[in-house]
Amino acid sequence: MEQVIQGRVWKFGDCLDSGNIAGVMAGVDREFHKKVRPGDIIVAGINFGMGSSSEHAPRSLKDARIAAVVAESISNIYLRTLINIGLPAIECPGISQLVEEGNELEINLQSGEIRNLNNGAVKAFPPFSGHAIAILEKGGLIPFLRETLGKEKGTGEQHAGR
Repeated sequence: MEQVIQGRVWKFGDCLDSGNIAGVMAGVDREFHKKVRPGDIIVAGINFGMGSSSEHAPRSLKDARIAAVVAESISNIYLRTLINIGLPAIECPGISQLVEEGNELEINLQSGEIRNLNNGAVKAFPPFSGHAIAILEKGGLIPFLRETLGKEKGTGEQHAGR
């Protein structure tokens, strides 16, 4: 995964619970799954992902090939679940005032900067750690652990044979 993401914005409001997000935002827009394209970015208000901690709703976003979720605030467990399945989730207070639906955003995970390519506005967020970027690059926590533990196991087996 690139540390810089560029995509078209789909803008949603506040307090979107997992029931509304499931089925690729089906609780908000039943036709969204037909309109969204790989690489698009969801921008939302406060309390994105509140409610259930089920992986079903966040997985529907990844399956739709959403590039990132950016919101004023994201439920803690939802934020972690998104990253664990390999989908960047960014809390960025004030983002709703920076963008309109259809704008193009450029998000730099390493520097912690979101740039609206339509109006030039820039907003900062806490940059992702190297560890979080590594998880995203591997496609999520499980693939990251498989590779990391596999390397460690391989190293251990080499030493055991000496």
